[in-house]
Amino acid sequence: PFKKKSQNVIVANLNLQAGKKAMEMSDFVAAYSFFDNGISFLRKKHWEEHYALSLELFDLAAKCALTNSDYTSLKLLSEQVIAHGRSYEDKLSVMYVSTCALAFSFRLPESIEQGLDVLANLGIELRGMGTSMEACVQETKDLLSVYTDDEILNTRRM
Repeated sequence: PFKKKSQNVIVANLNLQAGKKAMEMSDFVAAYSFFDNGISFLRKKHWEEHYALSLELFDLAAKCALTNSDYTSLKLLSEQVIAHGRSYEDKLSVMYVSTCALAFSFRLPESIEQGLDVLANLGIELRGMGTSMEACVQETKDLLSVYTDDEILNTRRM
């Protein structure tokens, strides 16, 4: 890193902009690399001194990590945002990405629970609505079990 603190912030910002451009081109591997490089230029007290930059770098890196199926990096990045985010709203994006990661890694019940927790913290209570989410998922599975995968995949859209 550079000697002057401001040079580090400039380079971190340049990496942020490059990562955003890479995301626009759907190159999430390159985008993640830019965001990760930008994070490496942040100094020790970056969450206090450059909060918006830190939040955006970590948030976008987490999104790319999900897209790249890099669940280890996603977990580490999300933990940082959850630990240092100043408001619940600042943490929502990584909570959403983490919830998606659970669903994508076949941990649907955990994903549903995490999503319900987030909604409850936002004042939207869906628990105790008569049927559990797991029961709804099981009912859907039961209804679909009479169809083959090919039948489901080739069903015409409504």
